[in-house]
Amino acid sequence: MGFSIGDVVAVYGHKAHIRYVGPLPPNPFGKKQKVSQTGFGVEFSDRKLGDNDGSVDGKQYFKCKLGMGLFVTENRARPYDEKDCSATQLQAAWRSYRARQAFQDAAAFNFWNELDAFEEKDALVKNRDVGTPTLNTIKKQIHEQSMVDTLEETNERDQASYLAVPGTDANRGSAPPRSRRRSSTRRSFGRSSVDASSISAENIPDDYAGPRVKWPITREFCLDLVDHYRDNPDVPLPRKYALELIMAIADHYRETMKGAVVEVEIPKKGGSRLVLVGDTHGQLNDVLWIFYKFGPPSATNVYLFNGDIADRGRYAVEIFMMLFAFKLQCPSSVVINRGNHESADMNEVYGFAQEVRQKYGGFMYQKFQEVFHLLPLCVVMEKRVFVVHGGLCRKDNVTLQHIDRLNRQRPCPACPHSFEDTLMFDLLWSDPQHESGRGWSTRGADCIAFGPDITDAFLTKNNLEVCIRSHQVPTNLRGFEPVHDGRCVTLFSASNYCGTTGNFGGVIIFEANLSFEIQEYMAPSLEEIQMLHSETCAATQKVFLQTRIKYLEMQAKRQHRRTAAARMNEQIIEKICKMICEKKTDLWWCFFNMGAESGRVTPAQWREACANVLGRNFPWVYLMKRLHVVEEDGYVYYNEFLNRYRVEFRPPKCKHLNWRRECIARVFESIMSADLSLKETLMLFDRNCDGTVSFREFNELITELDVGLSEPQVRILMRLITASPAFNAAAGSIDVAEFLGRFRVVYSHVINDDKRSVPWLQRALHCIGKAILADKAEAANRHYEQQRQDGNLGPDLNTRRRSSAVRAVALFQKFKDYNEGGDGYLSYADFVTGIKRLTIDEEELGFALTDEHLYKVAEAVDTTGSKRINYLEFLQAFHVVDSNSNNSAAEELWGQICTAIFQHKSSIRRALHQFDPDMTGKVDSEDFRSALVTVNTVLSRTEAPLTEEQIDQLVNTMDLNNEGMVEYEEFLDSFSPVDTFFLQPGGEDEPSKTSNGPQNGKETLEETDASPTDNEVASNSRRFTLSSTLSQSA
Repeated sequence: MGFSIGDVVAVYGHKAHIRYVGPLPPNPFGKKQKVSQTGFGVEFSDRKLGDNDGSVDGKQYFKCKLGMGLFVTENRARPYDEKDCSATQLQAAWRSYRARQAFQDAAAFNFWNELDAFEEKDALVKNRDVGTPTLNTIKKQIHEQSMVDTLEETNERDQASYLAVPGTDANRGSAPPRSRRRSSTRRSFGRSSVDASSISAENIPDDYAGPRVKWPITREFCLDLVDHYRDNPDVPLPRKYALELIMAIADHYRETMKGAVVEVEIPKKGGSRLVLVGDTHGQLNDVLWIFYKFGPPSATNVYLFNGDIADRGRYAVEIFMMLFAFKLQCPSSVVINRGNHESADMNEVYGFAQEVRQKYGGFMYQKFQEVFHLLPLCVVMEKRVFVVHGGLCRKDNVTLQHIDRLNRQRPCPACPHSFEDTLMFDLLWSDPQHESGRGWSTRGADCIAFGPDITDAFLTKNNLEVCIRSHQVPTNLRGFEPVHDGRCVTLFSASNYCGTTGNFGGVIIFEANLSFEIQEYMAPSLEEIQMLHSETCAATQKVFLQTRIKYLEMQAKRQHRRTAAARMNEQIIEKICKMICEKKTDLWWCFFNMGAESGRVTPAQWREACANVLGRNFPWVYLMKRLHVVEEDGYVYYNEFLNRYRVEFRPPKCKHLNWRRECIARVFESIMSADLSLKETLMLFDRNCDGTVSFREFNELITELDVGLSEPQVRILMRLITASPAFNAAAGSIDVAEFLGRFRVVYSHVINDDKRSVPWLQRALHCIGKAILADKAEAANRHYEQQRQDGNLGPDLNTRRRSSAVRAVALFQKFKDYNEGGDGYLSYADFVTGIKRLTIDEEELGFALTDEHLYKVAEAVDTTGSKRINYLEFLQAFHVVDSNSNNSAAEELWGQICTAIFQHKSSIRRALHQFDPDMTGKVDSEDFRSALVTVNTVLSRTEAPLTEEQIDQLVNTMDLNNEGMVEYEEFLDSFSPVDTFFLQPGGEDEPSKTSNGPQNGKETLEETDASPTDNEVASNSRRFTLSSTLSQSA
């Protein structure tokens, strides 16, 4: 198409004028071109869409403004038409948007997948290092206690038999056999109140209208069960029927399954096929959709489920019930491989345990575990296709005979060491990798990855052709992903996995000659499947049915695309929040070593610290923006950043909250109750008498004293002291008077003396405190001047100006002023004399303050009852705290306790199940303590997160139900990680309505109790959500 200079053309949908016609400049597009290529030089009319000013490499072809010129080939210039240009721009904008969206979705999925693998790794590590040792310890204790109890019972029976022998003096003054309380372990473990016979005797509820089990199982029952779950997914099969199916399937496996390998042949009858299904993870809509599209299981329509039916989704129980029923009706119609989530340790973390307990109770959960241990570990189809859930092994020359002889009837090994344990672990947990050889999987915790050479070697060794496995969402978000030159295929059948990833599900359909096709789908919701079934019941509507299926899958794809990205990003932030909560101390030490003197780090340092502690595979540049960590001055203030994250304890109905007060009060009270003089108090903290407390001195003190803190908690307290503005990072110290004031603030919320609850006394303490500090600046300056005269290095001017420092130092000086005897204590007379010198606002007080009042005030301040007032008592009574103080140290120490329980709640729960065989969610308080102590003892091999005293305080303050039992499930579910940034005004969520104290900006003497009201708990119970923000960024 010929154009001349001056013609108006459209280039990439934008108006331009031709300014040059002829050979194009050398390499104007940054790539190789034909030497004879000709084209145009154009000048855009109104926007800088070009890349030059008409010159290239110093040669001027035409003249225009910089950024307005562009060289294009002949086919890029078209006659200008405004409508065509608008359409072209719209198409370009849409393609650009879709490309960005696809890239962001892929990046978000990769990040989500890394986090998911990290969580599985974490669960494996905790099970290996904490869960399994805890269970072994408790079982050993129970066994030993059972033997003792049995021996004592035998002795008691022998004694009773002896006393009952005719002719003895049994009835003459002999004491009856001593009664005793059986130990809690003896009473609880193995004494289930529910068993198979009691469940079998249960009546079917009158309102149950679903299918009823009749033996032998018929195909009609199986199809009715599918219909029932489709139409009433939240109405479980009655427990009596479910137990019959589970026990029957267990008996079937015991009778027919001898080895760990199942050999399957596809029926040779015409039209027969085998449908291979990957992970379904409790997503009932996917399984029903597969049955709907490809038909239910039968002798000629065989289904092979490749593990991971359990966990994640809400309906794994229903899927198992359907498969068990079909298999019992026609054993060859269903084959179920075992996955890594058919395991108790995973079930406790990812939801199947809770699902079964909620629907059927703890006894049925144990029965499910028995069935899981009976499932095969792999399947060989037609002696040519190897089907396994995870992948291949780390050992060379493994044969099918090795696998078949494995002892599969047990839990998956937590820490594989032996050849047999390693094979079983790898078959369930390994993943493929692109590199040759073997490496460590991103799942960590002993998980390996195998390369193409490992796949070739295994298949060749065993005369197989291909390995089909599942275990992970394909990275291409398809239903399948071939690797290793097509010899290893990942198959995944849970579409839009977890309602988040937006991936397709897939199945592989094999014909009798092993020809196959891969079918992918996006399963509609259960409601849409119900509607489809009602619309297509008539046999004459087959054409409509196919059209309707395609429409529903496209509609599901569009719906998931709109919601999956927002959900995924929200889950990413929640997972990161959990990681930061659990690694706060490690992060702080890393930050502190980078920016100890300033309390801040650069964004690059923040990213490096997070990568070192949390993992390098995460997009920290993206997270830095999403988490709003960089302040306006371009730095990250790491103490403020870390203080945002905490594990909150929000029990229903505000139960158990006294525990918080008891745990936090212990440290300050243990020192204050020693009733030390002023000199003794100073020497306790300031050991070299230089007027300051150093990091080392404080560490030595807290380590030596029995103040009720575990090692991690000591480090947190040290971290918070150094995070204070009063801390001189260069000198590594803090003024001793201010340190004591800050130390008191840590525990100001938790001290609750009944003597001070009298209204007039509260007002008196408030007014006296204001009067004492009326000249706080002058008193503080006298303290600093004395320090200077003594040759001690005082704090800088900025520190002296801070109100918190001035208040603390002023109180220190006032105490010395009032101590006329110089012994380091205030007698009641000293106290009264000193207070009478003050000018107290009696109008605000509301009455005249007499000596009698002042002596009662002195008694209230003297919490030790020693008839004298030590410095810490004086400090406790009158150290004024800003009303907007967030009490960060107390919050951090409390947060560490909550984090420790949250972090190991799976191990704690499994330990408690040993005392609660029915899994009712309730145990005796002694059993509750025993489980906590055992977990804490196992953790003490590195460092125990809690002290035994804190455990005792928890047990003693737990609210019991009307049966005198601890509802531990409710307790453990009360811990949740939060990012408080998104709960505060200015965050991206709605502002929190919680009141943290008086809102008039004044200072108060009386702090609120640590236990919030019902309204406060309700207002804070909501977690943050970021879906709106992240969906906008996407």
